[in-house]
Amino acid sequence: MIKLIVSDLDGTLLGYDRRVKQEDKEAVERAVKSGIDFAVASGRMDNEILEVLKELGQKAHRVSQNGAYIYTNADVHLHSVAFETNVAREIYKEARKLEAIVMVCNEHTNFVEKKTEHVEQIRARLFHDIIEEPNMLEAIGTTIIPSKITVIGEEEVVLAFQQKVNEQWQEHADTFISEPRCLDIMPKHISKGNAIRSLIKHLHLKEDEIACFGDSFNDIPMFRLTPYSFVMSHAHPDVQKEARYVVHSVHEAIDIILTKINA
Repeated sequence: MIKLIVSDLDGTLLGYDRRVKQEDKEAVERAVKSGIDFAVASGRMDNEILEVLKELGQKAHRVSQNGAYIYTNADVHLHSVAFETNVAREIYKEARKLEAIVMVCNEHTNFVEKKTEHVEQIRARLFHDIIEEPNMLEAIGTTIIPSKITVIGEEEVVLAFQQKVNEQWQEHADTFISEPRCLDIMPKHISKGNAIRSLIKHLHLKEDEIACFGDSFNDIPMFRLTPYSFVMSHAHPDVQKEARYVVHSVHEAIDIILTKINA
């Protein structure tokens, strides 16, 4: 029996228009009414997840920034982590040399050195503003305690920098492609999989009592956690092969859970 559903947001439950499809909203409601607990696991900040939950009309457990922060549906704080200051500064120094947008994130805010037209395009997909911080290096570790560094650029730039981070800071950082041309750099051992493992331990659940929905590389750690993993059909083939079920939508996944797995 599935007792907990964990859903990614962007590209899974949330469209690029910042909306949840009515069919998906109704499916989540059906699952909750059937007694299944609900959680969201996203690369977004916790306050962004809360905005989506307002639209859903649901309370949920929340895994934000790929696992850097965990809150229960009763707002109990289970976990938080940030970069060591020197590591964050070193990574940022190298990232700012790229032809790319580099965002530094703390728990509730995204920061950039300078707002540009491309930054504003990213801002349009968010619920909260991106703040300009022209003295980013000085701010890191003082006024900004980073839990994530995001690099957005051309695919070859992003992949090359991912390799550099993996080689140069392998003891201090992990990396995930959270969307095409978007690299999330996280403190070591931070992932959706590890965060969900902590959450289900708190909830006294087993790994085969949860189902996970996602569409990107940062969802793979949670796919590997449970036999009930659902990947969206538009996902990269390397992501699809990590999941047990390939579906077109969240409501299709929930229908399988309610009519077949939990029947």
